Amino acid sequence: MFSRTVRTTIVLLSVLALVPSVSLAAEHGGKEHGGSSPAAPASTSTAVTSPAVATTTAPAPAPSAPAAAAAPATPALKPIVITFSGEVSAIDTKATPAVVTVKDRYNVTKEMKVSSDAKIMEGTIAKALADLKVGSKGTFEYTYDVAKGDRTVQSISLSEAAPASAGS
Repeated sequence: MFSRTVRTTIVLLSVLALVPSVSLAAEHGGKEHGGSSPAAPASTSTAVTSPAVATTTAPAPAPSAPAAAAAPATPALKPIVITFSGEVSAIDTKATPAVVTVKDRYNVTKEMKVSSDAKIMEGTIAKALADLKVGSKGTFEYTYDVAKGDRTVQSISLSEAAPASAGS
């Protein structure tokens, strides 16, 4: 009984004109394959299974440059916007752009670059980078560049300072 691989090989060889004539109808209809047709000659199966035909294979086509170009390109990694709330634990104003380190309540720290066009607000009042101090609490909205791993602050919303309590 022919296996699927042998039948596939026969079809490929006949298509490539390495085997002049192979009757697939004879292969599927002969008595030796469980078929009901007595018309299939026995010589077809012996000619097909001869070692010369079974071991002859066509060389695989070499991969071409256009096929490699047809492969889907890796999508560009786009920056994402993330909001992070915490307390300023360090400020480096000597770096260009300035770098702020923020620690959240779980002690997760993130270093973020603060560009010159970042908006810093305390309630409805606009603030400058110089107004940002270690210990300031707020929400930092930054862009995370996935490809580079850079965090760049877009806006800082500082928590409003608690009013000073009056002494008793």
